[in-house]
Amino acid sequence: MKFAITPCPNDTFSYEALISKKIKSGFEFEFADIEELNIAAENGKYPLTKMSFPAYIKNSDKYELLDAGAALGMGTGPILVVKKGGKFDPSKPVLVPGLNTTAAALLKFYAGGDIEMKATYFRDISSAISAGEADAGVLIHEGRFVFADEGLELAADLGGFWTMRTGLPVPLGCICIRKDVSKRKESVESLIRQSISAAFENPKATREFVRSKAQYLDDSVLEKHIYAFVNNYSMDISKIRGDLIKNLSKCAI
Repeated sequence: MKFAITPCPNDTFSYEALISKKIKSGFEFEFADIEELNIAAENGKYPLTKMSFPAYIKNSDKYELLDAGAALGMGTGPILVVKKGGKFDPSKPVLVPGLNTTAAALLKFYAGGDIEMKATYFRDISSAISAGEADAGVLIHEGRFVFADEGLELAADLGGFWTMRTGLPVPLGCICIRKDVSKRKESVESLIRQSISAAFENPKATREFVRSKAQYLDDSVLEKHIYAFVNNYSMDISKIRGDLIKNLSKCAI
């Protein structure tokens, strides 16, 4: 079964034991940017795939949400940044890492309604703002931890705003299984939990692979990223799944 994930540290950390076949699964892994996976979900391309929570809401007719493998932040998530000394102007376009991402949904939630967004590859957002090509953008992945080093300032913590308003962790990415193969849902969830447990038990064993796919190679940045988004909710979101979907549906694209 093909299993599509992103190359970001929380995914490569979580699934290293499956990718390296330390845990036998029969999965064939493919890597792609999160927005590429969101768009691929519209056509049901992958039987098992990571996607943003808003993309799952959009494609719930084709996919089922797994209770294992989700990336949730405890008040930590996408951030809105501007060039140093700048101010956020909601009347101007904002760069986002995809219109189907949680980042875009939370920007809309923060702005209180419609806002013009320009989809931009996540790795290009910081440099575009620094170069004056845009006034503001939303950062995800490792970029949210190093923005100050790139001459940018925080305009709003979108993840913190979400948690403050809803009392819920930030629903970033989730693992979904296509409905035509959903009979394997429980076995897939079990394998995912085994892999995440193995990563926590021996994080050093994941380091080389995580670094091979990472955007930034600073170990402190990688650790911040991993431990911000791989947590108890990665093992099971069943108790809060309904509340997450209900609240996010109000602002999902």
